[in-house]
Amino acid sequence: MSQTASANPFRPGSGIFPPLLTGREPETTMLEARVARTREGHPQHTALLGEWAIGKTTLLMHWRRRLEEAGDRVVLTMAYPQSSDDFFARLAGSLESASGGGWGTKVDLEIGLDVGVADARLRKPGRAVEKELRATLRRAAQLGKGHTLVVMVDDIDLVAAPGDVLLQLRAIALELYAAEVAVAFVVAASRGLFGSIRDAHEPLVRFFEPISLGPLREVAAADAITMPLAETGVAFEEDVVAEIVELSGGRPYYLQKLAYYAFDAAEGGRVGQAELRVAFERAFASVSQEIFAARWSAMSPAERRVVSVVASAHDARSSGEIEGEAERLGVSPPATRQSLRRLTARGHVDRLASGQRGRYAVGDPLFRRYLELRACDG
Repeated sequence: MSQTASANPFRPGSGIFPPLLTGREPETTMLEARVARTREGHPQHTALLGEWAIGKTTLLMHWRRRLEEAGDRVVLTMAYPQSSDDFFARLAGSLESASGGGWGTKVDLEIGLDVGVADARLRKPGRAVEKELRATLRRAAQLGKGHTLVVMVDDIDLVAAPGDVLLQLRAIALELYAAEVAVAFVVAASRGLFGSIRDAHEPLVRFFEPISLGPLREVAAADAITMPLAETGVAFEEDVVAEIVELSGGRPYYLQKLAYYAFDAAEGGRVGQAELRVAFERAFASVSQEIFAARWSAMSPAERRVVSVVASAHDARSSGEIEGEAERLGVSPPATRQSLRRLTARGHVDRLASGQRGRYAVGDPLFRRYLELRACDG
């Protein structure tokens, strides 16, 4: 329990706005410039790509708020595992709900949950669902002149066959553009979104121009800790701030988790190394339960062995080294290569070199610790 009367400013949660959004100014400027070009009749579409815990959802919410303040109309939706037809039907429902309300209030609708769309709509053939979405987008985009309709979809890679969904969105956007209806799509996903699309890779990357979201720089990450503390009466010692920045790897979600538990552990209004040790164990247990256990359970036996091999070294290892060690654990080289591709696509492993034989590492320090502990329990 917190020893301070001040409210904890670091309450974490997916999509919960941080006490200070810092270090994302370049990405925000880029997105706003694209929306401005869309407003001028030259639509640009965006794929926001990054690992889990890197702050994609929070940044989408920030963009939505800024665009709405500028007078644009924004629908922010969150995808779930489902068919493309269900996805498009729910997206049309989201747009209808937003436009029906006159855009007077913010609309956050989760694609995949009931948004008042009749079940009969979901049984329509794919072509009819797409036609309905086109018509809905056209109506929504034409509600007011001088404004832009921006459709944001978070976690689009959760939808079945996301490549097909992106191709269909591209076709819809091009048809609307030909009819002089400008809509900007912004989709968010893991770094591997385009990796499995193959022949359609280049057209989609050119259409949904990627903005890659990386870890916060050290100065920005430190500001995200120290500036919200200014009005609380609680202070973190300098080495505590530096260690939280290092432990988080610049990932905003981890940063908030660690700072949240450190704030709660404050003694006499200060957090030193003793309090940080207590806070770290609590934060690590929370993240492990929320995220890491699910990651581990979703992996195949071969993937578990391979990711454990990669995590056993802090430095990046060549695929040849990993194959050799994994083979001693009963995983054949072809199975290891396939596992590395899948682990990289899901963001569990980082591929650090280009070319056929890359080097791999687990760059997430907390996930690496989790894997090390599993190996010890082993």
